[in-house]
Amino acid sequence: MVSIIVTHKRDLFYLRDCFESIKEQEFKDYETVLVIDHTEDDMDGIIEEFKDAINLKVYYLEDKSGVAAARNLGMDKATGEYIFFLDNDDYLYGDTIKNLLDVMDEDSDMAYGVMKHTWFRREGYNENQASQDEEKLEFLNKFAFDNPIEYRLQRYRKLDKLTVLAALYKKSLFTDNNIRFNEKQTYYADPLVVIATLKYAKNIKCNEEAVYIKRHHNDKLNNPAISQFTREETMPDFFVAYKNSVKMAGDNKVLSDHLNLILAKFITKEYVNKLRWSEDERWAGEYYKGLVECARGFNTKAIKKHALKGNDFNRADRKLVDRFIEGDFEKVKKASLKVLAVRKIGKMFENKKVFNKTIALHVFNKMKLKENYIVFESFMGRNCSGQPKYIYKYLQENYGNKYKYIWVVDRKGVEIEGKHKKCKRMGLRYFYYMNRSKYWVNNMRQPLSLIRRPETIMLSTWHGTPLKRLVFDMDDVHSANPRYKEIVYKQTREWDYLLSDNPFSTEKFQSCFLFEKEKILEYGYPANDPLYAPDKEEKAKQIKKKLGIPEDKKVILYAPTWRDDNFYEAGQYGFDLDLDVNRMQELYGDEYVLLLRLHYFVVDKLDLSKYGNFTVDGSSYDDITDLYLISDILITDYSSVFFDFANLKRPILYYTYDLDKYRDVLRGFYLDMEKDLPGPLLLTNDEVMDAIKNIDKIQEKYKDRYEEFYNRFCSVDDGNAAKRICEKVFDLQ
Repeated sequence: MVSIIVTHKRDLFYLRDCFESIKEQEFKDYETVLVIDHTEDDMDGIIEEFKDAINLKVYYLEDKSGVAAARNLGMDKATGEYIFFLDNDDYLYGDTIKNLLDVMDEDSDMAYGVMKHTWFRREGYNENQASQDEEKLEFLNKFAFDNPIEYRLQRYRKLDKLTVLAALYKKSLFTDNNIRFNEKQTYYADPLVVIATLKYAKNIKCNEEAVYIKRHHNDKLNNPAISQFTREETMPDFFVAYKNSVKMAGDNKVLSDHLNLILAKFITKEYVNKLRWSEDERWAGEYYKGLVECARGFNTKAIKKHALKGNDFNRADRKLVDRFIEGDFEKVKKASLKVLAVRKIGKMFENKKVFNKTIALHVFNKMKLKENYIVFESFMGRNCSGQPKYIYKYLQENYGNKYKYIWVVDRKGVEIEGKHKKCKRMGLRYFYYMNRSKYWVNNMRQPLSLIRRPETIMLSTWHGTPLKRLVFDMDDVHSANPRYKEIVYKQTREWDYLLSDNPFSTEKFQSCFLFEKEKILEYGYPANDPLYAPDKEEKAKQIKKKLGIPEDKKVILYAPTWRDDNFYEAGQYGFDLDLDVNRMQELYGDEYVLLLRLHYFVVDKLDLSKYGNFTVDGSSYDDITDLYLISDILITDYSSVFFDFANLKRPILYYTYDLDKYRDVLRGFYLDMEKDLPGPLLLTNDEVMDAIKNIDKIQEKYKDRYEEFYNRFCSVDDGNAAKRICEKVFDLQ
């Protein structure tokens, strides 16, 4: 029998996935030993639900706490011949336990499998999205999977990366060798046990088909995993874990050499940055002394020969380690600065962005701030559009030369009216203007690499009323970056103002961005000002002509959103066109043209040539406001475009073919899609075609709901949003 040991402190949201994966194991001769560590969660329901399904046995820590004590209690209570540690926020493939047992025999003490990393729940997991970046993957592939020392130890260069997870052990390996987790530690509980198992285990087997899913927390601020606490919090346990691991390694040269390498890496990669940038005095005092004590345990010749040689240590790194062994702080400090200088110079010549950032920090940031400079950026420099465009336009028309206007644009040929300067995003001129300008106006999030001067005023206009849950209102993150919440939190702390289009947005922006209400300007969206312009019909004719759309043809605008989980890499998303364009052309090609507007995250270039004149590519058209003006019907799904389009009071159809997945797995909504939206939810192409045919009936059916929707979400817009904003932000009353 296998005893699966699960410890729980908090997060039933994660634990359910963990239990479900145990329930689905092909191998059924197991018990689940759950050790509860003083939780505040209501456990009764989930225990009752799974007690029979996973042979659940529940125990409670009483006079102790921490994962080490919980795992020890789990081992004491385990009755199986084998033990398997499973963290409560992780999960398994259905054949994981079976595949590990398949390679075990009477002479084997241990079998390990593959650990894959994700930040997705089981229902949304896709193993293609669990990949590492190429550089890291190339490094990891250097270590042979079937070599337990290489795969379980040597490929990890940080102490907190050593893990007992993703392995099946004979319980006798622990009992015969008195292997226990150190209960005096809250953090770094695993390294000692990893070293012990590798030291004492006989005949270690492996199976690459046995997969363990390590699920990282995506809300480090509110719900950090034990591995996400700050170094300052965990350093006391770092020293304990390191010393105990070295002691356990004893005269095993391979194990001790790698621990030396881990410490040397910590000193040269992490400590130098803490000493230079951290305001915590312990890095120059208590923590420095602790590292010196650990370093003095080095066999100096051995570390230079085995740990530092050929492991990306340059001369400055090696000198720094020497200074630690000597224990002279002033020399350590001097050597640390040299390490950072050498590293910075190397990066500057290797990476142009780093060069530009360095020049910005040490040169541009010291220059005088220009009180009349305004930098505008829309959608990460893709175009001139959205709220920034219409704030810029208002200032140009009413204040002309009072300001110097700088537009951040990455594409050549972007048309921008009026007198202005352009700069490429992340180029040297970009950093120059961003560091010297009094005002920044942006409808997205600014790069973390930007250093904001205290006098700078940043207006975040955002780019729509939110339907989909955002950032801290999301339970789970399925986009391409697991640090999404952490990054957004840092970026939004830099905003002086955040623009809102209605009371609903004001409320949601406070919760999703953890943003102060006092900094939110509920003034309406400048990009919607043209929808109230007296000459909008004449403007629409000009736009149609520009796009080559016949005046006598009506326009259906199809503007779907992106799917969080359909990406190639961070910032690049795919999209499949699920609308049956051929059928739509056959039925309605004489009356309509189809105007396609895909989300700016989507990088696919759809081939529209096969549809002839029926389709028009609006994805590369800079300003979606123009597309609203010429559209008679909007078809969308979960994109916020319908909030803006509703200002025109024209029909809206919602093609929500994957509603259950998007609502229940990927994002979740702020509104009740069935009750609150001013148009029907259509799940199939048949329903879409029928809705177009009966658009007048649908408009009449949803008349009252549309009016309620308009009053709730569009009442602030009146054509004067840009005026209100400029008077407030630029003090132009």
